[in-house]
Amino acid sequence: MAGICGGIFDSPGTMNSVETISLARFVIEEHNKKHNGLLEFVRVVNEKRQVVAGMNHFLTIEATDAGKKKLFEATVYVRAWENFKELSEFKEVKSTEVQEFKHVADS
Repeated sequence: MAGICGGIFDSPGTMNSVETISLARFVIEEHNKKHNGLLEFVRVVNEKRQVVAGMNHFLTIEATDAGKKKLFEATVYVRAWENFKELSEFKEVKSTEVQEFKHVADS
């Protein structure tokens, strides 16, 4: 799927793709390495993409932390032709944002 360079676009049908799951697992592994964390990947909740000099993947990931499910947002920059990927942003979605997300997802 091609996108306009610089524009962020939805990526329907890719949340369960091998590529997206692999990126989400990479995100969790990188976070755990950098922060001595114990997050465990559960699933990808949402994905958007942005064509730049490569591809930015904006992932919403569900993971468990000490058995408690939490949502995280991550940005992964990928230059596939160079076999390069970098976690450029990772943050927990606060509980109020989770409730808003669930409300929108249930509509």
